[in-house]
Amino acid sequence: MERLFVYAILYSVGYDVWEKYEVELDRLFLNDIENDEYLTLEGMSPKEAILHTLSLMRMQPINHDIFGKELMIAIKPIYESCDIRDFANQMYKLWQRLPKVIEYGEEPFFVFCYADDCLSYGDEKQCRDLYESALTYYDDMIL
Repeated sequence: MERLFVYAILYSVGYDVWEKYEVELDRLFLNDIENDEYLTLEGMSPKEAILHTLSLMRMQPINHDIFGKELMIAIKPIYESCDIRDFANQMYKLWQRLPKVIEYGEEPFFVFCYADDCLSYGDEKQCRDLYESALTYYDDMIL
């Protein structure tokens, strides 16, 4: 479910990941067709499904390591393909949508709150170093 949460957050901040969300939801549903939540999500419009998924994310326990690894895997290509200022703006929005148990103070997630501060005084290198440290935080972790 953590991967579905990742796609819901990314979609909610403006990234076009609906197709990935649908594929993951279909995979989850086919692996557990008795799950009422998956069936409910399958029948919803994109906006409804995303909002409902974000609600579920706030109510269910989340494996922080799995969620973090999935998030960094999904974010890495975005980071590599866009302007650092745009990325920083979106990551701050993303940080605000993280479950509260993850958001405050926990690395590597907390970097999304402050890494863009470096840009205000022209230090793009430090900003990139902070993001790249977060993006590689889970590289050695096997799912």
